[in-house]
Amino acid sequence: MANISFSVLNKINASFVKKYNWVEKLYQIQPQRSRMIIWFVVIIVLFCISLLLNSLTPLLSDDFGYMFIYGTNVKVHSFTDIIQSQINHYYLWGGRAVVHVILQALLLLPNWAIDLLNSLMYICFITLVYKLIIGRGKNSISLFILLVIAIWFLLPSYGDSILWITGSANYLWGTSIVLTMMLPYRFYGGGKNGKRNQILPSIGMLLLGVLAGWTNENTAAAMLIILVQFFIYYKCQNWTIPVWAVTGFLGGMIGYILMIKAPGNFVRAGEAVFFSPFLFLYRLLNYTKILFLNYGVFNMFYVGLIVLYFQFVKQNKVQVLTFSFIYLVGLLVSIYVMLFSPSFPSRAWFGPVIFNIIAAGIIFYNLDYEVKYLRQIKYLIMIIGVIMFSFSLYDALKDIMRFNRISKERQMIVEKAKQHGEKQCEFLRYHAFTKFSHTEEPTSNCIMSEYYGVVIKFKDEK
Repeated sequence: MANISFSVLNKINASFVKKYNWVEKLYQIQPQRSRMIIWFVVIIVLFCISLLLNSLTPLLSDDFGYMFIYGTNVKVHSFTDIIQSQINHYYLWGGRAVVHVILQALLLLPNWAIDLLNSLMYICFITLVYKLIIGRGKNSISLFILLVIAIWFLLPSYGDSILWITGSANYLWGTSIVLTMMLPYRFYGGGKNGKRNQILPSIGMLLLGVLAGWTNENTAAAMLIILVQFFIYYKCQNWTIPVWAVTGFLGGMIGYILMIKAPGNFVRAGEAVFFSPFLFLYRLLNYTKILFLNYGVFNMFYVGLIVLYFQFVKQNKVQVLTFSFIYLVGLLVSIYVMLFSPSFPSRAWFGPVIFNIIAAGIIFYNLDYEVKYLRQIKYLIMIIGVIMFSFSLYDALKDIMRFNRISKERQMIVEKAKQHGEKQCEFLRYHAFTKFSHTEEPTSNCIMSEYYGVVIKFKDEK
């Protein structure tokens, strides 16, 4: 038995060595043109997967509600209607005006256009995270692939925040604006620009800051703290803080204040449970527990990367660790600012997870891969990750296709009911099997009733 086990291990090891040698040749020996082809293939494959998942994900839940001017039964037909809808929304429900303008603008488009734009935005989002990790460093296709895999597995509600269009506008699109805002701060190297050269960038960053600060409560709050840390870093390096950096931060503050001061927030807060020290402590312990249970393994990996970094890297340790810890602080802020929120749904962990990935990614990217041992670890992780991703993608497709089929059946049921003059339909409320689809809220039937023009009743599986 021992000999058989040893033989199996030898075969596994030989298989890995073979794959490792192939990957190393692919990424380190290939000429520049071949590397560009590899980049092109990876991005096209990623785009096709994203487009497939988006096209199979039907409109659901709040998507139907945001097709109307908020607070009315009048459908949105123009951008003017969207502005009126968001004014109503601002005073009656909440302050995320920027992302909800994006959402209602998307819902004016045909389904194929929504799917296409959402898939393109996903590529942009991955690229932004990638650029924040590498900074001014050289490109790494292996890091890009690992980044895609990490986001796929670590986001707790992938379908709710990437594929469901309401969630996508709030998290994928909103966070992309925040990441775009942070890019110039990450790239700044202390150079001096003339006053004339700073006028347009300063105005542009002010406007971008307002948009970024007006996106999402916990992600925007973390962004502001991250920018403050960049200012401290610039001062420690004796760099001049450029005017555009200051106006960008001020814009972010303005946008954030506009969001959290929305009268609709206080209307909702009036329905919430009274805030008390006990409730504060309960949330503190609960959110910390979630952080450790859901992301403890990943952060142990992060700590391991830091150990390897100190072991094998001799230069620029302080700079790299500083950038990594800046985003680590952003992770903690984006979690614990939610202590003051009535709820913290799993999809709201989108920002914290992304900041966590960036923090770990900066260390991972800056390891010394001239050391063969570290290269082997990287490629082993990538090979295992791609295999696991393939199996997980199959499960995701099954779940999404199941709901896609149910959605089409529902439309047929409604059409048949209208033909027979019936005023009520009964749907089985959908419960997702995986995190790649959306579980319908019990009240979604009210929104669907308005959209379909018949009373929709939900029933749950026994």
